[in-house]
Amino acid sequence: MIAFAPWTDRAGRLSWLKLPVFLACCAPAVWIAWQWYDGLLSPKPVTDVLRQTGDWALRFLVAALAVTPLRHATRWNRIYITRRMLGLTALVYTLGHLGFWFAHENFVWWTILMESFLRVYLLIGYVATFIMIALGITSNEAAIRRLGSQGWNNLHWWIYPAALASLVHYFMLVRLDATQAALMAGLCALFAGFRVLRKRKADFGVASLIALALFAGVATALIEAGYYAFATGVDARRLLEAHLDFSYTIRPAWHVLAAGLALALARGVRDVWKTPGKRVSR
Repeated sequence: MIAFAPWTDRAGRLSWLKLPVFLACCAPAVWIAWQWYDGLLSPKPVTDVLRQTGDWALRFLVAALAVTPLRHATRWNRIYITRRMLGLTALVYTLGHLGFWFAHENFVWWTILMESFLRVYLLIGYVATFIMIALGITSNEAAIRRLGSQGWNNLHWWIYPAALASLVHYFMLVRLDATQAALMAGLCALFAGFRVLRKRKADFGVASLIALALFAGVATALIEAGYYAFATGVDARRLLEAHLDFSYTIRPAWHVLAAGLALALARGVRDVWKTPGKRVSR
């Protein structure tokens, strides 16, 4: 076995947690490559891959943000070893996204330079990319030793501005359907809210997590309605009322609320399990 491969622990042994996460990180790239090879993409495959790599970059970035809340809610500390892999995977897909953007422009660097300054969404995307590159370069033990624990944590707080810039970039590219963008924004709001709670109080219970879930769900509904109101001119109140109609689809706000309540439920189960006299005998 290759020592210190992505699927091994610090001792070089196979990690049965990191291995499936590593395979999950590789799966979208394999699927994209297969689609291209098998002719399943549109007549403009570079455009399709450009879009898909951007989607997966944001998804893995959100997955990396989810690790700490999951660790807090479940006290499953080993899950923390996946955060670096998820963050680096987000960076890899981001760089792939950037590379396919260059390919989309036929590597005409003068055109790329002009477009970069004329299109605001490109500038915002570059900001997110540069932040993520800085975080990726320092995602190692040597950087932690050089910066110190506090300095390293302060630097890696920038993952939240990177996520915000990525979301703004994403929303500016949306044409008709902002469902996924709203879902990613809502999950980022949930996990950023968790960080705020953690800053104010080292440990907090089920009630705080339920309140956070409600806040994130409402924030998601407002973000989605606000986007459509701005982009299409539709009355935002009608858009908010549509969240109560389940006959067509379930809006992202409900998914974000469910994710937040799942964290609260996990914390509640953990509290009951560890309370003396309430532990279930086996």
